[in-house]
Amino acid sequence: MDNLWNADKKTLRKYMMEKRNSLISTQVQDYSQELFNKFLVSDLNNYESYMAYLPIRNETDTHKLIDYLLSMGKLVSVPFINEDNKIVPLMINKNTSYEKDTFGISIPKDKIIVSPENIDVIFVPGLAFDREGNRVGYGKGYYDNFLCNLKCITCAWCYDFQIIDRIPDISPNDVKIKRFL
Repeated sequence: MDNLWNADKKTLRKYMMEKRNSLISTQVQDYSQELFNKFLVSDLNNYESYMAYLPIRNETDTHKLIDYLLSMGKLVSVPFINEDNKIVPLMINKNTSYEKDTFGISIPKDKIIVSPENIDVIFVPGLAFDREGNRVGYGKGYYDNFLCNLKCITCAWCYDFQIIDRIPDISPNDVKIKRFL
């Protein structure tokens, strides 16, 4: 699609979901490995507390990242959408058992809440990001609501094709991502 940055969020969302869903598993794993390698040599590797999503629908894979962080003794949490439709970080460890939530996302069976203020780095999923840090997610505003008052580092964990020049229809409630790998 030419001129993606002229598309509205709905069109951009649809296009990026189709493009991402067209990837085969080896492409997902190869690119996820590249992201992980970039992380290893970045300064993001020097913090103590992280939140990373568990991938769905051909999102870049975070399992190797999570396993590495846990093996290094870092505090790791994953997002959970509670009954108030808000993201709540839940602690995980290498022995965590998971179940699927209503979105088909794996969540820890034991719901040990982590205070968002104690998280240093949050890896944020999305469908598209622009070079200014604006993000297009799935359209529910979960991450924008969650991130709006946090001071932590937010980092897009995404495919290169998901980074575009400009997202035109930004709203005042949209929260920018601070970093890319």
